[in-house]
Amino acid sequence: MLILSVLLTIAAIFDLRERRVPNALLVTGLIIALIWQTALGGLDGLGNSLVGFGLGLGLMLPGWLLRFTGGGDVKLLAVVGAFVGSPTIFYAFALSMIVGALIAIAYSVYAWAARGAASPLTRYGAMLTALLTTGRLSYIRPDANEAVGRRFPLVPAIALGSIGAALWG
Repeated sequence: MLILSVLLTIAAIFDLRERRVPNALLVTGLIIALIWQTALGGLDGLGNSLVGFGLGLGLMLPGWLLRFTGGGDVKLLAVVGAFVGSPTIFYAFALSMIVGALIAIAYSVYAWAARGAASPLTRYGAMLTALLTTGRLSYIRPDANEAVGRRFPLVPAIALGSIGAALWG
């Protein structure tokens, strides 16, 4: 748990400062996780670690394909999966997404209230009007000045959610 917490803290610092997570950190974490799980559980531990890795990768991959997350986020959750295995990786993913949503809401409110970013309500209203008048879903991209149109680092949310899941599970 301590090793995972240190790895996640370092990854979060990198993401906050540089908006990336070094591959060397992720590969090192993966190697440590595989060795640790093998030492604790033999081949069963290694198998659970590999399953957790695959599940973590699979849970985040759709977000990356849709450009909602970065590649570092995907790889980091896969490494978390190697540390915690299955089923804990599901809890880590769920908690990470909840924490990420809360951070996004807080950031959007801050950007709108304190920095004068545009509210998304006009855009949401236009999408709702299009749905009601045409019966078809439409998507309007956020304006560059819109509060929800700005990206934020997801690794701190993954770190908090994963540590919470590891403590809980």
